[in-house]
Amino acid sequence: MRKSISMLIVIMSLFGVLNLIILGYQDVDIIIRITCIIGILILEFLNGFLKISEKYINLLQLIGILSFESLGFSGTSFFLPIIVFKVVKNRVRLLACIVINIGIMSYLSRENLFYMYMYIMIVNLYLYELKKKYENELEMKEFNRGQRYESHLMENKVRNLERYIEQNNIVISLKERNFMAQKLHDHLGHRITSTLMQLEVTKETLGKDNDIANKYLLTAMENLREGMDEIRHILRNVKPRDRVIGVEKIKEQLLKFEYSTGIKTSLKVEGDINKFILKLWMVLEENINEALTNASKYSMASGITISIFVYNKIARIEFRDDGNGYKRLNKGLGLRGIEERVQGLGGRVEYYSDNGFVINMIFNLEELK
Repeated sequence: MRKSISMLIVIMSLFGVLNLIILGYQDVDIIIRITCIIGILILEFLNGFLKISEKYINLLQLIGILSFESLGFSGTSFFLPIIVFKVVKNRVRLLACIVINIGIMSYLSRENLFYMYMYIMIVNLYLYELKKKYENELEMKEFNRGQRYESHLMENKVRNLERYIEQNNIVISLKERNFMAQKLHDHLGHRITSTLMQLEVTKETLGKDNDIANKYLLTAMENLREGMDEIRHILRNVKPRDRVIGVEKIKEQLLKFEYSTGIKTSLKVEGDINKFILKLWMVLEENINEALTNASKYSMASGITISIFVYNKIARIEFRDDGNGYKRLNKGLGLRGIEERVQGLGGRVEYYSDNGFVINMIFNLEELK
């Protein structure tokens, strides 16, 4: 803004000099007036170089103009509205600034007051509009700076969350591995040692005492059979079921989304989700991801709820946000993709607006078996 005002002063100075020459004042008068104009210009240019506060230079310019006009010399009054604005711009409003200028001008001059009043009003309107534009630009820059800072914080949160999830998965995998190793050692170590000893006895007695050899051989076979059953039991208990994988993946999705967008999320589950097959969980994961993406782009929502209802033969999965909803639904590639995946499992999709946007996915569980 200061550059624009300085440029305005330069332009007005050129007009002032031309005006003095055209009016044809005496040589000495012209030199004095032009000298005063140049002095004000020099002070304006020094604004950017001197370490003196700008307000002191502005006051010096104002005192120079008032002194010059009081001594009976004219030709610098056109600077008055600009300099007064620079002095009082952060203290008074537009109307008050115009009144101050008119009061000073009425005291200094008695000629061409109407034109001077018009000039004062036009210049002040321009300067205050310039000030408003400058303040808006500052606010926008501050807003953008805040947005970038928040975006940076959010990205850091997401990275920390992903790092935590990754480390947590590693810890869980190590715990499962240690658990399996301990179980196999506790249950199978003694059994395998015993079986080897029985096979050694069988080897030594074979051909000498076949009854004893057969007895130890059968015992060894039974030991191995029981060992296989124990291995199956351990693996079955350690390996997570599809329902655990599915629910945890959805929770992870929602947690990442909440950290990256700031939109609150919640998950509700009612009924026996053991009826869900792995393929259904995969479809739900993809569809929820698509619905979350759409919500972050278009809905202006502050909260999202995903509900899973499992009945006797039917499952209903509801995605609900508290955003804008819609007046007329335009199905893009995302919504059409949701429909295709649901229909691929024999289900159907319903969309409606109810204090936000709602997606209902309905599946016949018997058809999924």
